[in-house]
Amino acid sequence: MRILSLILAAATASVTFAEAAPTPERYCNPIPLPDYPIGKWVRDLAKGEPAEANGLWLLDRKEQFRELADPSALWHEGKWYLYPSVRMAFVSEDEGRTWRSAPLNVPDIGYAPSIVKHRDRFLLIASESELYSGPTPLGPFEKIGRLQIPKVPGIPGQGDPMLFSDDDGRLFYYWGCTPRSGIWGVELDADNPTRAIGEPREMIPFAPDTYPWERLGNWNQDPNLGWMEGGWMVKHGGRYYLTYSAGGTQWRTYAMGCYVSDSPLGPFTPQKRNPIFRTTDGLITGSAHGCVVAGPRDSLWTFYTLFAGVAHGFERRVGMDIAAIDEHGELYVPAATSMPQALPSTSDSAAPAWLPLNDGDFTIGSTTAPNLPGRFAVDNSMLTWWQPAADDAQPTLTTRFSNRAAIHAVRVVWRDVGLDTPKGVVPGPIRYRIEAETAHDTWTTIIDRSASTEDFLIDYRECMPTPATRARLVVVGSPQGITPAVAEFTVFGITERTGG
Repeated sequence: MRILSLILAAATASVTFAEAAPTPERYCNPIPLPDYPIGKWVRDLAKGEPAEANGLWLLDRKEQFRELADPSALWHEGKWYLYPSVRMAFVSEDEGRTWRSAPLNVPDIGYAPSIVKHRDRFLLIASESELYSGPTPLGPFEKIGRLQIPKVPGIPGQGDPMLFSDDDGRLFYYWGCTPRSGIWGVELDADNPTRAIGEPREMIPFAPDTYPWERLGNWNQDPNLGWMEGGWMVKHGGRYYLTYSAGGTQWRTYAMGCYVSDSPLGPFTPQKRNPIFRTTDGLITGSAHGCVVAGPRDSLWTFYTLFAGVAHGFERRVGMDIAAIDEHGELYVPAATSMPQALPSTSDSAAPAWLPLNDGDFTIGSTTAPNLPGRFAVDNSMLTWWQPAADDAQPTLTTRFSNRAAIHAVRVVWRDVGLDTPKGVVPGPIRYRIEAETAHDTWTTIIDRSASTEDFLIDYRECMPTPATRARLVVVGSPQGITPAVAEFTVFGITERTGG
């Protein structure tokens, strides 16, 4: 835990603290992954085309967006390995505080990738893809063939696959990504994983009358249509927990449910606690389609999709949070967090929470903006944003705190307006610095990204604890043709006590 002497020193020093920025102690959602890719379906998009009224477009005219979703994760030899849709993979060597890009030799094999350690190999598959095998979590991977699944009445296509290797050496396969066909499963030959053993059958049915949250819509209002997808198996305490997602990834009501069995192929019964993960308000919404996996110190974690759709329903981000088993043996996720979180069983886990500090006035350049547009940068939503004027050479966004406080961290969620890769307008580093007003009209740089060469669409940085009354974001550079818009500028810390 950071000690008081650091705070006192920060209050009186006149040096720049950015160079002494500490290694992050906490993780923060959305996960700050480097090099978010262009959405799979808009890589070659001609910007400005009319959008289809019956598609997932949320604008009248098409524009490019960035996308990661449907993550599967693997805790292996003290590291997290993360495999989201659109580009794989990412690695964290500090339990999720920071991540680095680790591209595979098969960087995009389809939506909803799934990986499993089976015996001495790592098996990788995605929707409608062939099965791959590699010697390490990062490969290199080679094709070993397509799964040979017997055709039976009602069987869905091979969307959203999941591989599960049981502790007795048996291998199982779960899948399903359809409006009504449910989640299916079958055993695979542990020695020849492309061959099924026995007939596949439905594990979890689509049941919108029993579970209205499975229906489509921001109010789950569609009585007949849902979207069953994202099956995931986790074994804990000898029981088999089969999770799934429903309600549609393009809606804030997208949620995760769970059925339980004493056998990997059931019969499965629904938990009383359902859905197990559903977040409809705030910065994190549509929290579903991911995985639940065992992590460090016997903890359970979920890595999940979250909604960020301005242009398209597939414009998504990725989050991570603790999962748990309750006193009745039921799986659930306590919360989708959007503030810095201490990792369990660390020295920082009992430290005070770092809360958002910037809820006061905004100044844009030299102009006070008590309402709009600066408020869009702190309205707890990724669907609105502030962007500087076209002729603003050094955009600056300043926010006042309600009370003097010690700044501990800052998160900037960018929106790179103007993406047009066919015309050479491509993503890249947005360079900036964060300054704190440590005394009246005395500004100290606490985070310096002005020379960054890293592309972080979501950037979370911790700093030396710094007492201040205001903070400002100063943008000093961005890729050619990109307008560096700010969806969220959140300053986290601890407010000083006032009064007795």
